[in-house]
Amino acid sequence: MHVPEQSPAPGGVGVRLPSSLEEVPALTEGGVLLRRPLLQDADALVAGSRDPVVREFMQGVLPHRDRAAAERWITRLAPRLWQQDLAAHFTLAGPDGTAIGLAELVDFRPEEGAAEASLWLLPHARRMRTATTGFRLLCRFGFDVLRLRRIDAYAAVDNMPVQVVGAAIGFRRAGFRPALFRSSRTHQLHDAVYATLVPDDLC
Repeated sequence: MHVPEQSPAPGGVGVRLPSSLEEVPALTEGGVLLRRPLLQDADALVAGSRDPVVREFMQGVLPHRDRAAAERWITRLAPRLWQQDLAAHFTLAGPDGTAIGLAELVDFRPEEGAAEASLWLLPHARRMRTATTGFRLLCRFGFDVLRLRRIDAYAAVDNMPVQVVGAAIGFRRAGFRPALFRSSRTHQLHDAVYATLVPDDLC
């Protein structure tokens, strides 16, 4: 992966924001690929946005009405959010290039050198190895490319698999947040575990 030198983001010592990159990089490890969303991913995005587990444990997930809606998200909204430094979205793909999930960095705080990470996988791809590899690749992008100094993550207290995935790559539990986020499916408020990761702890 080659990323050309860019100027530091305002307010952050050495930190880059997504809009400073000339292109969306791709990272791969152990048969998992992290890359920019493509039109061929539309069906997977529709399925993921409608999956009850994804919608229960992630906030603000609106189901794509159809493939055309997902394609508009891929071609218009995701690039706009990237250029406005609001979110860095990536497709997670398997060895054959087929989309199996979505990973994102959001809530960029260049003055802190921090951002928040999250990830979802389609049901058939929900394996510990795939999840940890995908999350590791996302965090590696944050540290190696954007030069973040800390990545935060939140998981519902009753979503133990996500907590295990975070711990497996080095996230350390840093706190508890009552009623932090609202389910996109049931609108139930979930208590959350807050965890953080710094570059030296990524494994």
